[in-house]
Amino acid sequence: MKTPARLALVSLLAALAACSTPSTSVTQSAAPTQAALDQLQQVRDAYGAGKYGEVIRTVATSNELAAAPPVVLTEALKLQAFSYCVSNYQKLCEDDFTRILAIDPSFELTPAEQGHPKWGPAYRGAKASYTAAR
Repeated sequence: MKTPARLALVSLLAALAACSTPSTSVTQSAAPTQAALDQLQQVRDAYGAGKYGEVIRTVATSNELAAAPPVVLTEALKLQAFSYCVSNYQKLCEDDFTRILAIDPSFELTPAEQGHPKWGPAYRGAKASYTAAR
């Protein structure tokens, strides 16, 4: 009588353990598509050329970037935020930093980026709002 009860308990524990193990497909991020990487490179090139409106439009309308893994999407959003800031759209700049923090709460600008007179304050404002809301 003890053996069937033990067997049932072991089976139950094994089933519960299997349920608590995260699926590898959920925890691992997919690799970015070539289309997403190409779009990101276009955004980088446009930003480097001072074409901030193009950066803003490309990031806002790119399905490839919207569906990209967080590492690609956050870089695109950061360049869009910088573009908003230098185009004097501070609120939109801050909103992009808030979006980035929602995707990656550990996101940080480099010390040089944090010291920038346009996007440094926008980033700090977004970080403070995001932290307070959590």
